[in-house]
Amino acid sequence: MPKIKIIDIARISGFSTGTVDRVIHNRDGVSEKTRNHVQEILDKYDYQPDILAGVLAANRSYKFLVCMPDSVNAHDFWKLPLKGVNSALSEIKHYDVDVAFLLFDQHSQSDFQQKISDLDFSDYSGLLFAPVFHDLSLEFIKKWESFSLPYVLFNSRIEGANPNSFIGQDSFQSGYLAGRIMSYGLETDMDLLIVNLSSEEESYHHIIKRERGFRNYFEDHAERVRNLITLDINGDQYNELADEIELVLSKYNLAGIFVTNSRVHMLAKFLAERGAMNIRLIGYDLLPQSIDYLNREYIDFLISQSPEDQSYIGLKNLFNMVVMKQEVLADVLLPIDILTKENVKYYLK
Repeated sequence: MPKIKIIDIARISGFSTGTVDRVIHNRDGVSEKTRNHVQEILDKYDYQPDILAGVLAANRSYKFLVCMPDSVNAHDFWKLPLKGVNSALSEIKHYDVDVAFLLFDQHSQSDFQQKISDLDFSDYSGLLFAPVFHDLSLEFIKKWESFSLPYVLFNSRIEGANPNSFIGQDSFQSGYLAGRIMSYGLETDMDLLIVNLSSEEESYHHIIKRERGFRNYFEDHAERVRNLITLDINGDQYNELADEIELVLSKYNLAGIFVTNSRVHMLAKFLAERGAMNIRLIGYDLLPQSIDYLNREYIDFLISQSPEDQSYIGLKNLFNMVVMKQEVLADVLLPIDILTKENVKYYLK
C-alpha cells in the first residue's frame, strides 16, 4: 500500500493541506472540532511524517565536532574510531552534514586544554567525544551543556556527565569476564598480574572499571589465586615496563597477566623476547601487533571493544537526534567478544 500523504489526508477530511499540516505539527489556528476530526483520520491511516522531506526542505547545514585522541601512527588504537567516524560521515554528508575534528595528545592535559580553549561553541550542532582527562573533560562538557548543545560520549564514560547517548562496553563486566577466562585451568598457589599501561596524565574511567571487574571476579573466587598484583606503568616506556615485569617475575610465581587496554602487545613483546609461553596473557583490541602475537600464541585472548563501531554508532546517533529529530538509546552497550588465534580472522575488516 502506498504511503499516505498530507494531500490524501486533506482530500479525505475535506480540509486544506495547510489545516492538516497545522494539526500534524500541533500549531494554532485550528478549532478543536476540526483538530479532532483530522486527527482521527491521521490515526486511522497511520500517517507518518516524511522526515527525509522535512530535513531537505529545512535547507540548513549541520556541523558536528568530533573530539578524541589523535592517532599517532598507522597501528595505534585511535585510527579505528577515526575510520568509524569517516564511514558514518560518508552515509550522512548528503544531508549537508560536516564534521570538524579536534584531535588531542592523550598524554598531555595542556594540549587538550589549549585546543578546547580555542573553540567557538556556536559553530557546532553537536559533539561526539571520547573523554580522557576526567576533570578537564568534565569542565569541557559542562561548558558544552551551557550552550544547550547535544553530545554523545564513546569509549569511556565520565562521572558527572549526562550525555544524550553513550556508546561503549560494560567495562566492569569485561574485566570480570577476563577474570573468568584467566581462571580456567589455573593451578593453585599461583599469582596474577594486572598491568595498567597509561601515562600519569591519562584518566580512563573504563580502564579503572576493568581492573575493578577483574579483581571482583577473584574476590568472588578467592580460592583460585594466591596474589593479585597491580602495576601502573607509563604506557610508552617499554624499557621501564620490561624492568618492572622482570622484578615481578623474581618475586612471584606468575601464571597470568591481564592488560587493561590495547597496549597488551608490549607485554607480548616482553614474553616473546624471553620465549615465555607459559604465562597466560589477556588484553584488548585488534591492533596489528597484537594480532601477530595472538597468532604466535604469546597473547592467549583479546577482548574486542569494537572502537570503529563505537564512533560510527556515536556519529549516527548524533545525526539521528539533531537532523532527523529521532530519539536514540541513552546507552548502547556493545558485545564483549573474546578473540583467539582460531577466530580472529573473522573479525578483521
